Amino acid sequence: MKFHVDTFGCRTNQAEIQDWIIDLENAGYRLVSSIDEADFGVINTCSVTEKAEKDVLRRINKVYHKTNRPWVVTGCTVEKEKKRLAAQYRHFIFLDNGEKQDLVASIKDRFPIENGNLIYHSAFRSRIFLKVQDGCNLRCAFCIVPRLRGKSRSVPPDVLQKKCAHLVSLGYREIVLSGINLSAYGYDLFPRENLLNLVKRLADNEGLEFIRLSSLDPRYIEFTFIKELAALEKVAHSFHFSFQSGSGAVLRRMNRRSKIGEYRKIMNDFIRFFPDANYGADILVGFPEETEKEFQETVTFVGELPLNYLHVFPFSPRAGTRAAALPTLPPAVVRKRTRALRELDSQMRLGYRERFVDRVLDGILIEENPHYALAVTTNFLTVRVAPVKGYKKRKIRVRIRKVINEKLCEGEVVHPAAHRGEAVT
Repeated sequence: MKFHVDTFGCRTNQAEIQDWIIDLENAGYRLVSSIDEADFGVINTCSVTEKAEKDVLRRINKVYHKTNRPWVVTGCTVEKEKKRLAAQYRHFIFLDNGEKQDLVASIKDRFPIENGNLIYHSAFRSRIFLKVQDGCNLRCAFCIVPRLRGKSRSVPPDVLQKKCAHLVSLGYREIVLSGINLSAYGYDLFPRENLLNLVKRLADNEGLEFIRLSSLDPRYIEFTFIKELAALEKVAHSFHFSFQSGSGAVLRRMNRRSKIGEYRKIMNDFIRFFPDANYGADILVGFPEETEKEFQETVTFVGELPLNYLHVFPFSPRAGTRAAALPTLPPAVVRKRTRALRELDSQMRLGYRERFVDRVLDGILIEENPHYALAVTTNFLTVRVAPVKGYKKRKIRVRIRKVINEKLCEGEVVHPAAHRGEAVT
């Protein structure tokens, strides 16, 4: 029996989808790229912003009326709107976040197969996401996620170590650690654990080339974490931070409990140990009462820090959050500020990529076809190279020849003798 998947939102959602793919394939189901080939579909939804939720609802409506296939729909939008969705789309199966753990069992029950002993492995991704934590104990004024995902819950390190070994046995060479608040990993366990210790344990897996960290919360980052992380060769040199704003006053209204000086220190410490790493940050634009002066403080903050890209989000009021009760800014003002930061983001991405022209970087091949292949480097650059065979999911080295745009470089695969970051002629 064949299935198709669709996912929205964060890397945690991607990690969940990939878990379900592997479990379903191990049970004999086959992943296909088109819903037209599938017997059923699975959607993992997101409601972190109003736009994300609207995109999800449009997708559900479209597949309900046009695909003529049963769908299993889960995630944060279902958690928020399950009763309404179930009444409107009666032939779909809706599982809220609390029922996610039973998704595969539910599929086996509803869509039984006879050839359950056949195992397909689709190689859905060359890099694979590993969900290590869910939920959040913090209460940022703009964020609905704690309400939808619940309190912080960490997967025990022994379980994750075994799961990582299994993923490596399937051929994956890069693991991306993900969580709703990844930096809070282990705080709820007894005895208490932490993200650094988890990375150290997973790095012991033979055959694993890279461990990449998804978004890091600056409220949990200490100097020791950065210093000891730098001693681990398998840690990928790309880091993303949930800064949200460069204005201290806005951060206070957001209930972030962070200070701009702390952000600067974190970035300085990272640059000290990872001078060539790719650094990015989430920036929320147009938070209620954000003045032009406060927005310019964010622009200045972004320009002064060694950031290489931004994820820019316009503020979206979410019912049930503190910020939803505050007066919003005029949409035209929010759009203008968002556009300004996104233009800055494009400049930053281009500038960072130009730094690596004629340099050699470690990476893995993520796509092969008759016309070209794509590699992703340890510092998260996508590089197009000439077609090669036999390297998928294997560590390679690529020489950056030129920058095509802010998202793509062009290069060539080089011999293993070249070293990471080595300049070549």
